[in-house]
Amino acid sequence: MSGEITTIIVSALVAAVSGPVGAWVGRKLERAKYRIELETLRAEMNKKLAEVKSNELENVRKAADILMESIVPPLKAEITTLRNDVQRLNTVLERIWSCRHIDSCPVKFELLLSPKGRGAHQRGNGGACDDEHQRMRGAHPTPRGDPDEGDPQPGDDCNGD
Repeated sequence: MSGEITTIIVSALVAAVSGPVGAWVGRKLERAKYRIELETLRAEMNKKLAEVKSNELENVRKAADILMESIVPPLKAEITTLRNDVQRLNTVLERIWSCRHIDSCPVKFELLLSPKGRGAHQRGNGGACDDEHQRMRGAHPTPRGDPDEGDPQPGDDCNGD
């Protein structure tokens, strides 16, 4: 009988120990399995993030190319046109000083005034007070003749003809 009791006690101990040990070993195996699965998912996620960043960079490159193709050339053309217009205007303005009507030329008078927007006290009169400004305006009371009258010598009156 004592052998049977020993067998029962040993089998009871083995049953009592094997359950938790089996659960512990099973948990370790499951944990290892989940770690591998988690690492795989993280690798896939990093790969997807890299693809997204690559796509974003490609979209930015395409947008920059579109910008360079559709916006920059018209702006360059506009700048060239403006430069040509300014050069033409400078040429015409230089001709004012050799015009025979320079004494009463309103264009020359406006060129001698300071640019607008300098402040309340400077109204484009080079810092002169209002009396001086009126006197400057009064110095040229007569405008040029009617442009439809015809010019005795074309090219001498700053009209460009």
